Amino acid sequence: MRNCKNADPLWNDLKIYHAVVNEGSLSGASRRLSISHSTVCRRISRLEDIVGVPLIRRRPNGIIFTKDGQQLGAFVKEMDDRANDILFWIKQKKEDLAGALSLSCCDISLASVSEIVGDLSASHPDVQFDIKVSAMNADLRLASTDLAIRATNSPDESLVGVKLSHFQFQVAKRVGLENDANTNWICLNDSFAHLPAERWLGQKRLQCQTSISVDSYMSAAALIRSGTGIGLLPEFVVENDPFLEVINVDAPLPTWNLWLVYHRSQINNGLVKAFTHHLKQYWSSNAPLLAIPKTRSPLTNFS
Repeated sequence: MRNCKNADPLWNDLKIYHAVVNEGSLSGASRRLSISHSTVCRRISRLEDIVGVPLIRRRPNGIIFTKDGQQLGAFVKEMDDRANDILFWIKQKKEDLAGALSLSCCDISLASVSEIVGDLSASHPDVQFDIKVSAMNADLRLASTDLAIRATNSPDESLVGVKLSHFQFQVAKRVGLENDANTNWICLNDSFAHLPAERWLGQKRLQCQTSISVDSYMSAAALIRSGTGIGLLPEFVVENDPFLEVINVDAPLPTWNLWLVYHRSQINNGLVKAFTHHLKQYWSSNAPLLAIPKTRSPLTNFS
């Protein structure tokens, strides 16, 4: 190793090392940080040069951390936790309606969220919205996401929660599609097996000979719309799509709630408070539909 013992560790190198520790592999860190595998390897080698000792050892089946690597990993985790606390502290102090607001939302709420954000962006150009659409829940213990809209019947009690809507699922098919016992059942993949709609075992589902799994309900809607199969969709998705229709069933259908949630430390954040108020007003004036309504009452000012 070259003589770098007197150099200061680089923050970005430590960030990459932290990702390696969390993911347990160099390739995992590469995917998490969206950088190349070679960059991860190069930066870890540079960090080893700086500290003067090996941090990882490569094995045919992956990597292992040296004793020094484990110790540095613990230090970097503490550093990351403190950095996260600092970001939360900074956001707590924010009272003006300007700056960045990061929102994570499930795909079934995107239509309404897009309209709300469009209105607010026009009236408050100093607010920069960062919208992440994902079927997986964002970790709100991290300061990188301010708010999340989640479809759940059991919101995280450690978060502040605002119930926006309650809705039911319907068995849906393409308009005009014949009821065929040999059709495909369109469902979410196994990572969503805990959801109410995925546990439903009504007769229509049991009659299907095969299933096709996807990673979101809007992807399922696209397949059902094309006539590829039938499946459960939120009722507002079916009602607002001219190419979908409901299949009447006798079995009770699952229901879900839509929640806005955020970290308790952000209760007094000006942007979070204003957006929460605006979102509640929007959903109360447009209930029970979540998709963009054809007509609606004007939204009041964001402030």
